[in-house]
Amino acid sequence: MSFGASAGVHAADLPGEQFVIQGPADGVPSAGVVIEDSQFIKNHFATLQAFTSKNSVRGEKPTSLTNCTSYPSTSCPEDAFFNYKAFFGNCASESDHDCVLSVTAKDESGTLHKATFVEEFPGKNQYSFNGNPEANLPASSSAFIARIPTLPHSHGDLYLITVNVDGNKEFKSSKFVVNDFRAGIFAVSMVDGRYSTPHPNTELSFVNEVGMVSNTRIPFDQIKGGPAGCAQSTATRCALAWPLPTNVEITMNLKLRTKINGWLHGRLSDVSATIGVASDGDQLISVSGKPLVVPTVFQYFHLDALPKSVADFYASKTDFMHSGTGFGGSTWGQSTSILKDYISYTKYQFPEAIAWYSAIGDKANSTSTAWSFRTIESNNLPGQCNAATSNQLTGIVTTNSNMFVAMPPDFNREDQTLDYKVSSPHYLPDGSVFKGSYNLVMRSEYARCLYGFTKAPVSATVSILSADGTEQIATSVLGERDGWLYLSANNFTFSSPTLKVKLTQVKEEAKPEAAPTASPTPVSKQVISCVKGKLLKKISGVNPKCPAGFKKKAA
Repeated sequence: MSFGASAGVHAADLPGEQFVIQGPADGVPSAGVVIEDSQFIKNHFATLQAFTSKNSVRGEKPTSLTNCTSYPSTSCPEDAFFNYKAFFGNCASESDHDCVLSVTAKDESGTLHKATFVEEFPGKNQYSFNGNPEANLPASSSAFIARIPTLPHSHGDLYLITVNVDGNKEFKSSKFVVNDFRAGIFAVSMVDGRYSTPHPNTELSFVNEVGMVSNTRIPFDQIKGGPAGCAQSTATRCALAWPLPTNVEITMNLKLRTKINGWLHGRLSDVSATIGVASDGDQLISVSGKPLVVPTVFQYFHLDALPKSVADFYASKTDFMHSGTGFGGSTWGQSTSILKDYISYTKYQFPEAIAWYSAIGDKANSTSTAWSFRTIESNNLPGQCNAATSNQLTGIVTTNSNMFVAMPPDFNREDQTLDYKVSSPHYLPDGSVFKGSYNLVMRSEYARCLYGFTKAPVSATVSILSADGTEQIATSVLGERDGWLYLSANNFTFSSPTLKVKLTQVKEEAKPEAAPTASPTPVSKQVISCVKGKLLKKISGVNPKCPAGFKKKAA
């Protein structure tokens, strides 16, 4: 489809789930943007790479790059810098680690449907590697295909279950750390063909600095030509993505030795979560929710006809043609087109996203269904409360908004509110107004620490402020169960509203002190002497009496 001076970007008859990043279709020098986060979950691949540099410092130009199949090894020594990408695959048994225990779906009637394992996909390849639990390095594993025969989608009953994790190990450190964790479910059909598959670049010349993962992530259809809409692929098969059913609650259960903690953000509605510990010490995580419909922004404009909002935003930026992914040139410095694919989910990048919204007429290019969640890397809430829930999940933030702040909500000390910023085109592709949803699930003890609350019940008010400061009316629900606070706000409109959540609590009334109980007046005991012939007994008591046959002796 094309928009005025823009280059065509996506076949109109393809579902949004098959969206693929690509260069401008007409080859004319252009600038474009993409804001679509499923691309970070699809087409993952395994890699473990070791780097050395002159001064052993991250960010330096590397002097060597080695693809590793194990750690440590002669060619991949402990004192090198490492990056890894891995999958958490299917649990073959409950004693396995870093894997998916089960996936289930509950339909509107309450019937439970269980996914059954079919095969690893893409399976192991030349870049697969062994794990090292002592170093906190998981094995590379694989995503997998599962079948839910009683819950088919529009093109069959197969689903791609993909849970992937990225991490690294610093120079001379002994432990790997998790940088990013992602989980997603995609409705798929399997198609045979010939495809170039996602893989790491192994040439040192492609890597500008230590810590960079240079890669190819877009499957290419070598028979039809052009990018393929696969959610995952091998050299001969493609898991082609289709819309998920949106009226079912899907639950994913994970068993993790490589633990995750902090906050999650995702694409779920009616979200809930539990966390526990297995008998072997692994982390047990269960996340439930319904898929959401999320708008996609992806469009090019010819460089000689950039919309005013885009031209004005980049007017003072000298690196315009170097910041993003280049297309059409033989080297990075000679790119004739640029795709702004780096816009991160932070409040600092909202102005750039909004400039592009204006350029496309405040209307999304396409939509797709999504069921996914990811870890949040940064944390901007008070540290003393983070410590109260360390080494466990603190909260989950989910929304259908195209753009959002992928961090815990800001704590506004002045208003004593949790502020959450979202942004999307105002309209969907069919011209209808896009209605937003927002869910916050927060550990109760964290909320009570943050506000200094007691264990008494908590209530909340939600205000939704439009970009011009006017307040919107939306439905909101708050509940507390099983140690979690659940808040949901729905049916607000865009382009860039701020949600303000204020938690309150009625002060517990002091219980009146019980009146002191009067001490009983002590009763004195008496002692009498009793005789029977020559026998003498002394009897004591409140009202003593002589035994039978004895007589009280006169005083």
